[in-house]
Amino acid sequence: MSATQPTLTDLIDLRGKRALVTGATKGIGAATARRLAEAGAHVTVADLDPNGRSTSDALVADGLSASYVTCDITDAEQLRDAVAAAADGERLDVLVNNAGIFPTTGPIDDVTDAFVSRMLDVNLRAQYSASRDAARLMTHGGAIVNIASIAGIRGGANITAYSASKAGVMGLTRAFANELGPRGIRVNAIAPGVIDTPGVQDQMAPLKAGGMDIEKVIAGNPLRVAGQPDHIARVALFLASDLAAFVTGHVLVVDGGYTA
Repeated sequence: MSATQPTLTDLIDLRGKRALVTGATKGIGAATARRLAEAGAHVTVADLDPNGRSTSDALVADGLSASYVTCDITDAEQLRDAVAAAADGERLDVLVNNAGIFPTTGPIDDVTDAFVSRMLDVNLRAQYSASRDAARLMTHGGAIVNIASIAGIRGGANITAYSASKAGVMGLTRAFANELGPRGIRVNAIAPGVIDTPGVQDQMAPLKAGGMDIEKVIAGNPLRVAGQPDHIARVALFLASDLAAFVTGHVLVVDGGYTA
């Protein structure tokens, strides 16, 4: 290897970087915050749930660098404040747009315009705003990682509004990648399959009560493995790091082969 070539350790090293992860109280967000912090970044945990402070406290207790900010991503002022807090008067290097609301919308005839507007506001418009605000502070380049879903690729009955919002995230990712690339900012998305998170378990509770083997459903992919939050967090770390230095505008499906 040439002396000028970075080592693998160098490529994954986020020391000196500042990152913001939205919706990081639990599940994918919390796992992603931990992986970024383990790689050396100072991670700002942003969440509407004040229990998100426990996520940052746990990271600090483990000797990692983290802080917490309360943020409703649909509130423009709170979102700008969260981005500014993550930059801490310097710059922002990584944004992970993880915060969102869950998919069940019911039969299309029962879905109201107000519900569709809420779904798009949280899952799509807020990611747009966060990416725009973050990009302004990525003065030395950076990485934006959006959390989409396989529902944005294949759709699904009873999750129409959710599917539309996540398809929008994919389009947003590609558009931002083209616009922000000349500024050294990479923009990618992850499209998870079914991941065993508290939110998914809560959604499937009625089915479980009806006798369905939910764990079998969650592991219903070619690998026969239940997707875990850390499976997505590892990919987020890859996209945020210099391992993905030539990757932008890409939607990376992480679903155990479910859509293969």
